[in-house]
Amino acid sequence: MRSIICYILFCAGLFLAAFRARAQSAEIAALRKSLPHAKDSMAYVDMLNQLGVYYHLSNIDSCFLLATKAREIAVRLHYKRGEAGALKNLGIVYGQQFNTQQAIAYEQAALSLYLASGDSANVCHMLNNLSVDYDTEGNAPLEDYYLHAAMRWGRHLSNDSMYTLVLSNYIIRYTNDSTRQDSVKWAYNQLRAITDRYPYSREWLYARMFEAVNLLKNGHGPAGEALINKIADTALQKGFRHLAIAAYFRILDDFIPMGYPADSALYAAKIFKLSEQAGYYELMMTVLPFLYRHYEQLHDAGKIARYGNGIRRLALHRLALRQQQQEINYLDYFLKEQEMKALQLRNQVQEQAIEKSNLQRDTRRMLIWLLAALLVLLTGITIVYYRYYRSSRRYEHRMDAMNRSIAEKNRLLRANDDFKNKLISVIAHDFRNPLNNIIRMAALLQTQSLDKAAMAQLVDQIAGSAADTLAVFDNILRWIKSQLSGFIYAPAPCHIRAMMMEARQSIQHTALEKNVHIHIEVPEAIQVAAEREMLQFVHRSLLNSATGFSVAGGQVLVQAGAAGGAVKVWVKVLKIDIANAMPEHLFEYRGTGYYQPGHLHDVELALVICKDFMDKMGGHISAAPEKEGEGFTFVYELPSFS
Repeated sequence: MRSIICYILFCAGLFLAAFRARAQSAEIAALRKSLPHAKDSMAYVDMLNQLGVYYHLSNIDSCFLLATKAREIAVRLHYKRGEAGALKNLGIVYGQQFNTQQAIAYEQAALSLYLASGDSANVCHMLNNLSVDYDTEGNAPLEDYYLHAAMRWGRHLSNDSMYTLVLSNYIIRYTNDSTRQDSVKWAYNQLRAITDRYPYSREWLYARMFEAVNLLKNGHGPAGEALINKIADTALQKGFRHLAIAAYFRILDDFIPMGYPADSALYAAKIFKLSEQAGYYELMMTVLPFLYRHYEQLHDAGKIARYGNGIRRLALHRLALRQQQQEINYLDYFLKEQEMKALQLRNQVQEQAIEKSNLQRDTRRMLIWLLAALLVLLTGITIVYYRYYRSSRRYEHRMDAMNRSIAEKNRLLRANDDFKNKLISVIAHDFRNPLNNIIRMAALLQTQSLDKAAMAQLVDQIAGSAADTLAVFDNILRWIKSQLSGFIYAPAPCHIRAMMMEARQSIQHTALEKNVHIHIEVPEAIQVAAEREMLQFVHRSLLNSATGFSVAGGQVLVQAGAAGGAVKVWVKVLKIDIANAMPEHLFEYRGTGYYQPGHLHDVELALVICKDFMDKMGGHISAAPEKEGEGFTFVYELPSFS
C-alpha cells in the first residue's frame, strides 16, 4: 500500500506542487490545444511530458502513449531534458502497474540524464522514486541508499515542495523502526518547519496526517481520527482529491493495524467513491474486493449490487486497456525491446557501481578506524613522552636551582670566611700597638725617673689608651658575636633620647679632650623597634665619630623625628676638622691593609660595623656633608615602635 500512496503524493504534484485538481481539466485542454502549434520542437516535448503527468492517475495508457511519443521526438532532437522527462513518466507508468524492474530501468536512465544536466530537483525526485520502487521489490539496502541520497540532495534544494516529498517518504519508511525514532522526529520537525510557511497547501495537509498518527500513538485515537477527517474535508474543499484519499488510507494502514476501532468499511467506501470520481482505477481495485466481501457477509443487497457493478466496470476497463496495450505493444514492440535491453544494462552497471561504492565506503571506514586507532596510540605515546619530558625538565630545573643555591651559599661562605680572616688580622694588628704602648709607658713608670706631674700625665695616657683599646675590643667583640653565635634578631622598644644620653656619657672623656659639646634634642616619646645592644653600639660609634671629625671646641647636635611609620635620627657635626676631613666610602669595608693603627681608622672600622648592624635591623645609615656650611651629618632610619 505504501507504493500506491507514495505515487499519489510524490508524482501528482511533480510540476505544480500546490496545483488544484479542479484546474487540471482546463490545463489539459489548453495544452492539447497548443500541441498542433509546437510539433517536433522542444516545447512540444515538454507539453507531452506535462500532459503525461496529468494523465498518469486517471488514464495510465494515455500517459504511456504521451511518454513514448515525447521520448521519440526528444531522441531525434537530442533534447536530453525532454528525454529524461519522458523516461521519468515511463517509470511512473510501470511503477503504478507494479512492474518495478522496468520502472527502475527507466528511472535509472532518467537519473543519469538529470545528473548530466545538473537538474538537482529532478535528481532528487528520481532518487526518491527509486527508493519507493526498491521498497516494492523488498530490496531494503538499495531502498535506504536511494532514500538517503535523496535526503542529501533535498537539503540543498530551493524547491521546498520537493524536499517535503522526500521528508514524507523518510517518515513513512522509518516510522516503525524503533532505532530511528530520533531521525523520524527530526524529519517531522523539518517537514513542519517548511510546511508551516505555506498553510493549507498540499504539503501542509500531508504533514498534518503525521500529526494525526502521532496523536494515535500517544493514546489520543479519537482526536487523531477527527484530525484525519478534517484534513480530508479541507483537501476536498481545495480540490486535493488525491490528498483526501491518502488521508483515508491512513485510517486503514495505520489506525486499524494499531488496534484503533475505526470503521474500515466506511473509509474504504470513501476511498472508492473519490477514486471513482477521479478515475483512479488502480486505487478502486485495492478496496473493491474488501467492500464486496464485507457487504456480502452483511447480506446488504444494495451495497452488493453497487460494488459488484464496480467490479464489472473495472473488469471491462482492464479488458479495454489490455486490448489497447496489445496494440501499443505491437506498434512499439521492437523499439521498447531494444531500449529495455539498454536500460537493463545501465541498471546493472549502476548497481555494480553502487556495490563498488559500498565496498569502497566499507574499506574507507576500516581505514579510518585503523588510522583512528593508530592516532590514539600515537597520542598515548606522545602523552607519555611529554610527561617524561616534563618530568625531566622539572628535575633539571630543580637540579639547576639547587646548583645555583649551592654556588650562592659557597660564594657567601667564601666571602664570610674572607671577611672573618681579615677581621682577625685587624684585631691582631689593632691590639698589638696599643698594648705595646701600655707596656712601654708602664716600664717608664717603673724607672721612677719622672717627676710627679709627668707621672700623672703618663698615667692618664695609659688610662686613655686602655680605654680606647677596650672600646675597640668591645666593638669587635659585638661584631664577632653577631656573626658567629647564631644571632637572632628580636626587636624591642628603644627610647632614643635615653640611649643617646647613655652613649654620650661613655665617650665623655674623648669629648672633653677636644672640648666638643654634644647637644641632644630628641623628644622623649620617640621610640624605635630595634635590638638594644646593636643600636647602642651604633649610637656610641656615631657620637665617637662625630667627635673625632669635629674641630676642637666644636659642637655635635643630635636630633630625631618620626614620619610615615619610621624614625630618622640625625647626628650633625656643625664644623668639621679639615685635618680629619670625612673620607669617602665611610660604610664600606676596604681590606685590612687600609685600616692602619690610628684613631681615624678605628672610627671608620666602627662605622662599617654600624652599617652591618643597621642592615640586620632593617634600617638604613648614611653620611653626607651639609649643603650650607662646613659641617656634615650622620643619619639613620629605623621603623617606629608604636
